[in-house]
Amino acid sequence: MHRFYCPQADLTSPQVTIDSKDECHHLRHVLRLREGDAVEIFNEKKEEAVGRVVKVGRCQVTVSVESVRRYTPQLPLIILACAIPKRSKFESIIEKAAELGADEIIPLLTERTEVRLKGDQLKKKSIRYQTVAVNAAKQSQRPDVPVIHPAGDFMAVLERLSREAVVVMPSLVGERPNILKAFQAISQPQKIAFLIGPEGDFTPQEYTLARDHKCVPVSLGETVLKVETAALVSVACACLYYRHV
Repeated sequence: MHRFYCPQADLTSPQVTIDSKDECHHLRHVLRLREGDAVEIFNEKKEEAVGRVVKVGRCQVTVSVESVRRYTPQLPLIILACAIPKRSKFESIIEKAAELGADEIIPLLTERTEVRLKGDQLKKKSIRYQTVAVNAAKQSQRPDVPVIHPAGDFMAVLERLSREAVVVMPSLVGERPNILKAFQAISQPQKIAFLIGPEGDFTPQEYTLARDHKCVPVSLGETVLKVETAALVSVACACLYYRHV
């Protein structure tokens, strides 16, 4: 069944209007849905409705709601703070992390991060990141869209996350247990966050700051992983260990 994201929709109403330009275009011209076709709509409140199209207009589509489900957030909430790699790889990270179940994604600016967007470029990229997250949520059948935060400097992100979550840092240096053994030592957290370094790894100064903020260093195996691989392995391990075991 085709899914549509209407973040502000009141799904408890008898009818819901899809008024997003992109969603209406997709429904009318790409999927070519008509009156009577079944659809799913989900919003930012983790609610999902099943209904049928009753009217297809040029800029709006009206759906008659037949049933509604509300989802309880799975714990722990999973936060991915990932250094921005070159080219468009961060879009792929957002897509796959959303499919796996990440709840929040933070583009991380470290000392060795080479991609630093400003002005219009930053605005366009932020819109693009949100679009990727929405599409991934629709495709993967998850009942919500992960929060995509603005890019943040390493220190600011570290300070915030260390106050509200258990922070796990895949590391290439020092003594560190493998990620699953580290999870065994962490009681069921409400939030778990991952700090993923850039190409070239975190600097010694960043590792020191992480230790000072009680980050948990872990190993992801014997090989050196690319940024995008390390990010997705971390999220996948957390989802499987805490949510699906």
